[in-house]
Amino acid sequence: MDISQGEFVSVIGASGCGKSTLFKTIAGLLEPTHGKIMIPSSPSASNRLGQIAYMPQQDLLLPWRTVLDNCLLPWEIKPRSNKQQTISHIREMLSRFGLADVEKAYPHELSGGMKQRVAFLRTLVAGAGGRLILLDEPFGALDAMTKREMHRWLLELWDELSQTVMLITHDLEEALLLSDRIYLLSGGVHSELQEIIVDLPRPRHYKMNYELRFIALREELERRMYATHTF
Repeated sequence: MDISQGEFVSVIGASGCGKSTLFKTIAGLLEPTHGKIMIPSSPSASNRLGQIAYMPQQDLLLPWRTVLDNCLLPWEIKPRSNKQQTISHIREMLSRFGLADVEKAYPHELSGGMKQRVAFLRTLVAGAGGRLILLDEPFGALDAMTKREMHRWLLELWDELSQTVMLITHDLEEALLLSDRIYLLSGGVHSELQEIIVDLPRPRHYKMNYELRFIALREELERRMYATHTF
């Protein structure tokens, strides 16, 4: 698996095939049993830990902390700069994320989409200085309309920040809409990794879902998943 700077790459595959384990290994939470993870700025697992922004499946916001305090948590665990500078940076990002008006709100007062944006911002604070963002099914629990809005928001943010993003998803249309490339991971004794290039023009939008090339790519993904018994 090769990921270039600034790419958006998705990983799909059946539950239990190792997608989340792959992300935890890349992030430095686990050591690989075979092979190597090579990231120029963070070659070892200990260096990667805290240098890569990793967002797990649940938002994991602390219910007793406000939005601002939840986003400040990574700094409290591992201070890297002046606290006031960090707070100023978080407030700037809250404004960019459309969350400036809820910095004093608590998680139970937020919509599902807002919670995911707060969790994503906290992820960026945790991986400050890194250039790789790992997203493990961040939109799986959202309703269709909220998910669509989050896709639009994420694509705009990715284009603005120019960061490398890897996404785990079970949603084929989500993978096609967002990604430059898709890796299909199959489990079992004869596990393999297949690459699908998403040659759709950018910027992407939902009307593409009905275009012939999008439909053909989805059919190709489904065919490969059936062939490897992962669908």
